[in-house]
This record gives sequence, C-alpha cells and structure tokens, in this order.
Amino acid sequence: MRTFRLTILLVVGLALLGLLATTTLSRPVEAQGSNLLQNPGFEAGVYTFDPDDFTWVALYPSQREDCKNNQGVYLPCGTANAPLSWIPWWISQQPSDPDWKNRMPEYKPARPPFVDRIRSGVEAAQYFSFQGTHTAGLLQVVTVPANAQLRFSIWGQAWSTIDDSTFSNQPTTVNLRIGIDPTGGTNPYSPAIVWSDYQQPYDFYSLFVVEAQAQGDKVTVFTISSPDEQRKHNDVYWDDAELVVIGEGVAVPPPPAGGGTGGDTGGGAVVAPPSPGQPTSTPNAEGVIYAAVVSGDSWWSLAARNGLTLDEIYELNNANQGTVLNVGDLVIVGYGTPAGEEEPAAPAAEGGAEEPTATPLPEPTALPTATPQTTGTLCLAAFEDSNKNGQQDAGEAMRAAVAFTVSDAEKVVTNYVTDGVSEPYCVKGLPAGNYRITRSVAANESLTTTGDWAVAVAAGSEAIFMFGSYTNDAAPAGEEIAAVDTGTAATPAADSSTTETAATESDSGSSLGRILVIAVVIVAVLLLLGVGVLFASSRRATV
Repeated sequence: MRTFRLTILLVVGLALLGLLATTTLSRPVEAQGSNLLQNPGFEAGVYTFDPDDFTWVALYPSQREDCKNNQGVYLPCGTANAPLSWIPWWISQQPSDPDWKNRMPEYKPARPPFVDRIRSGVEAAQYFSFQGTHTAGLLQVVTVPANAQLRFSIWGQAWSTIDDSTFSNQPTTVNLRIGIDPTGGTNPYSPAIVWSDYQQPYDFYSLFVVEAQAQGDKVTVFTISSPDEQRKHNDVYWDDAELVVIGEGVAVPPPPAGGGTGGDTGGGAVVAPPSPGQPTSTPNAEGVIYAAVVSGDSWWSLAARNGLTLDEIYELNNANQGTVLNVGDLVIVGYGTPAGEEEPAAPAAEGGAEEPTATPLPEPTALPTATPQTTGTLCLAAFEDSNKNGQQDAGEAMRAAVAFTVSDAEKVVTNYVTDGVSEPYCVKGLPAGNYRITRSVAANESLTTTGDWAVAVAAGSEAIFMFGSYTNDAAPAGEEIAAVDTGTAATPAADSSTTETAATESDSGSSLGRILVIAVVIVAVLLLLGVGVLFASSRRATV
C-alpha cells in the first residue's frame, strides 16, 4: 500500500510539472513595460466610432456629417469599427472633389484567413476605400513623461490593385507615413507634427519610425495614408505599434504661431494649410526669402509656417510631392525687397520733383537643392528565412544565385543575379511608373514572401524589397528556375507559397521554453526510473 501511494504521488508530480511547462510555453508574450501606447498590437477588439463621444477630436465637425444616415440622423459610424484606444480620422470629401476622391474609408480589423495582412497575433488594424481614395489614418493621444524624447514605430503595408489580385496589380502611390504631435494636438495638418518619410510598402510589412520631443506631458501619434489615384482596392494595414522614451528632455518653447495645439481641445476643426500671407523672413540681397529645413520639417509644415499652400510652395521651388527635403536645405517661401534697399518712394505730387526710376529686382536665384526628381530607385535582396516568418531576422544570411527580373508594362528593364554578399542591389534612375519584380525559385526552395511584386515607383522614392525563402530538404534538389530576359514584360509568377505568420516571441522566452522542456523530460525519466525501482523492490519484499 505504501508503495502504491508513493507511485500515485510521483505520477501526480509528473503531471503537475508537465502542466507548468505547457502553461509557460503557451502563455502569450507580454507587452513591453516601456511601451506607452494602449492596445499597441490591435488585439484588444474594436468599437464603433461615434463622433459625439469625442467632441475634442479636431475632425469632429466633418466626421459627424459623414456619420449621418439617409434621414439626416446622426449615428455612430457603422463602417468605422476602429481598434480600441485608437481614434479613426479622415478628411471629408469637399463639394469640389470628384466622386472618387477623399471618400470616408471603412475601418475594420484584419483577421484570418488573411494572415498575410497580419504581422503578429491574430488581428491588425485595417482601413480602406473602395473604388476611390482617402486621406485618413488612426491617432492616439498618450500621456508621457514631461518633455521626454520619444520614438514612435509601427509596421505598415498597403494593398492597392485594379482588381481582386492577391498582390497589388498596377497600384497607385499610397503615401504611408507616421507622425508625432509633440503638443498632444489632434489636427493632422498641424505644422507642429514631426513626420516620418513616406513609404510605399505593397503587400509586405515595412517598419516606420519617427522621433520627437514632447512639449509637455501629452503627445499624439498619427498614422496616415493618402493614395494618389482611385483603385478598386486601396487598403492599408498597421500592426505592432510602440511608443517609447529614448531620453529625458528639458522644457521646450511653444510651437510657432498658428502651429499645433495641445490639450483636449484638439485645435478646432481640421482645415487645409492657411491661405497665403506675408512671410516674416527677411529677403536676402537678391530679394529671395528662404526658410531653412530643420529636423521633422515637411513641405506641408513649411508651407503652413510661412502662410503658403502646398501648391504655392511647390511652384516657388519647382518641386513636387516626391522632392526630398534634407536638414539644412534652403526652401524659397517668397520674394521681397532685397536686403539693404529701400522700398520705392511714393509718386511725387503733380508739379513736384521728378518721379525716381525704380531699380528692377534681380532675377531670383533658384534653390540649388530643389531640382525636381523624376526617377526612383528599387533595391532587391533575397535571404534565407530559416524561421519561415517572412522577414529577415538576426543570423539569417543573404541568398546567392537568385535571379531577379524588373519589367515595366512593355519590356524587361533589367536582370540581376544575387551573389549573397553585395545585396541589396539597387536599380537606380527608374522613371516614375508601375513595375513588376519577379524572382527565380529553385526546385528545393520554398518561398516565405511573394515571388512576384507589382510596384509603383514615385519620383524621388527609394524602396527595398526583401524576398524570403528556405531550403526544403524534403523536396528534390534541382536547377533554379531563372527569370529570363525576353525583351518583353515579364509574366507574373504564380505564387506557390503560403505566407506563414507567427506571433513575435523574444529570444529569451524561446530559450526558457526549451530549457523547461528539457528539464521536464529529464524529471520524467528519473521519476519513471524511480517508479520502476520501487515496483521491483515491492515485488521482492512480497516474495
């Protein structure tokens, strides 16, 4: 009987250890304690947006109008099912807009089976406009340590296609970026906002990062997208956001007059940048008024700060949306009387002194860095995706002998075969337009990303496309299926892979899990040996 009780106790102990290990291994990874955002992974569910619940939101007036039903009754927006803790925002369509422009997007979570639109977990934020365009995004007002230096990062991707193709087919430029309003305001036109660079990440997740210093204890983080042209699908996805403190700050002066607003007021209704006014800068010796580009500046903020519209500042600088701004550049914001000269005297009264001849202003000197860019760059690389998660992680090497073909609608532009060392390989000087990138696939190789990308190249843009795959030991080895330069547009390659999406797990968590499994196995073997010894001893005692 005693031996039987010991056996039962040992079996129960083994079961408890197994349960402990299973619980530890299956427990989801907890959010980093340093992340200041609420619901950063968009996994906490959604709510139906009601503008009447958010009277402080800068877009409140127009959003309330968009949420009326056909009888003119204000209701929660049934098509705006936004992630909890995040506020949807959009620019409403104006009477002068064509029917397809600035439509209110539909918000809803991305969920399985569309796992290629989810970076981690089981949900991602999604909004889209059908057969139209939008200027829209998500925002969250966050309490932060006073005047802290902050970094906001989030992963984003877009699906822009003329049909229902899985991968973007003839996409438009979608203009994704993110921003921080250091004042905590909610107006996406505020010149106080520090914006990241634009990206066009079609059908893959790309990391967006921007840094700024808080001007108090609240900031607002923004995502934004603004497709140029209508498509059947202009869909945007965001996942895995993070706002962290990267340094202590000191009190900073308030934003310039007319800049962003803080607190819960949100700065009133969103409006376009203000109408032209008198710039306050001083003309140089040639009568040109320049503004120096500082960190976080954009054409948008420069125009608003100097009383110009976007079109006006573009025209002054012979620039466009794709023209890149660098810190220290001088941007023309107006013209005036050259420094050191006086304004022309008023005409003399009749019979008085002869009217002086006005000295003509010299021709303005064009901004040397504002030469418009008409081409873009595509950079290509292939990597060994050992963990099959669709992104290159530490320790995953570049893959050699992968043949790439880049083609436009009429012909093959270039071919390239990787050497696994000098990538990413960049194809420069591509005229703005639509291109297709295809890659070769070996017989024993399985893709973890698409092998066929439709890409829209914007003037001045540069995008890196990483193609992942792994060696499938179960498949027979063979020659690679190489993309061949036929002189005509490449035929889209069939996507033979299923993208695998897994929840992100820290290296330390994985190591702990493996250690626990090994420990459980060792304990189990020892316990079984102990049970065997006790059973044998019991039998000898009985005999």
